[in-house]
Amino acid sequence: MSQMKKICSVLMIFCVCIGIVPQNAAAASGLYFQAKTAGSGNAISVKKITYEGEISNRFINGAKGVLSELEVDFATDVIWNNSAKVSSVKDNKGKKYRGYLLDVDEDGCDLVISDMKHGRTYTIVINGIKKYNSNNFCKLTLKVKLPKQKSSSKNIKVLKVAVDDSYGEVDIEFASKVIWKHNAKVVSVKDNKGKSYKGYLVDKDDDECEVYIENMKSGRTYKIKISGIKKRGSASFQTVTITAKVPAHRHNLTVKKIEYEEDYEDGRMEWTVSFDFNKDILHKDNSYVIIRDADGKAYSLETSFVKWEDDECEVYLTEALTIGQQYTYEISNVKAVQGNQFVTVKGSFTAYND
Repeated sequence: MSQMKKICSVLMIFCVCIGIVPQNAAAASGLYFQAKTAGSGNAISVKKITYEGEISNRFINGAKGVLSELEVDFATDVIWNNSAKVSSVKDNKGKKYRGYLLDVDEDGCDLVISDMKHGRTYTIVINGIKKYNSNNFCKLTLKVKLPKQKSSSKNIKVLKVAVDDSYGEVDIEFASKVIWKHNAKVVSVKDNKGKSYKGYLVDKDDDECEVYIENMKSGRTYKIKISGIKKRGSASFQTVTITAKVPAHRHNLTVKKIEYEEDYEDGRMEWTVSFDFNKDILHKDNSYVIIRDADGKAYSLETSFVKWEDDECEVYLTEALTIGQQYTYEISNVKAVQGNQFVTVKGSFTAYND
């Protein structure tokens, strides 16, 4: 019995010590930490703290500087007060930092710190947290060491460049995660003939971006300079140059499919011929479609209504066509989106009502 009492006493002392003695542990990404809960009987056990790297400022409204994320995993479930927050952050040199709670859960949280420096130890104080089933919310103090970075290339490498010259878009995929400055932009665009173009950074993410180039031309190679970008983990932003080659192709506009339809709409018959083009098209206000038979009789005029779509048009006829008979068409003032000039497309077809 005496021996059993001794064992129980040792266990009780051990349990009490957990609440007052700092935890020392090696976390992922080379982090070491200490965790201490204010008060007794309220100990929050921290299992792991991971350095997740730099994140975009858009995740924290009003945040300034370069943001770094720490992921904290608890060994015990916790409860958060509605007003829980990071109340203070200091490094081992006494410098203060801004800290934010990005995300909280019953078994972890994400901390975001502005302008963290590698090779320093940070003391982070979190208010408004308690161990599950504890009575009072308390203060959790984390002491985290962010190791010095190993020397690595700061150059941003491009994994893939894809060009969609139909819309003047260049999709750029990077080989590593990147951080964007709030005023990042396309500073210059030039082709292989020395001509300058206007370029815009229309979309950006942590590993890719999209650039729009006005009046992009086929068969040209473009040098695109983008400022305000850096490789995640690098200290300073830089300007990168992207090479984008637009494939050369002809802009001959042709009709690949023709359909004749007869429909009864709103108490009357309607006859239409639709033309499906091989490319997206542009038309003018005075563009028109004329359909004629072998004798020259017109079934649509320059004033006939034409419905224009991205890569097709549909003309409304004055009367029905004869099934099985051949007709000619003339489509005036149209061009491919990337074409150089408006043209008149001519051809013939046989009327069939599908």
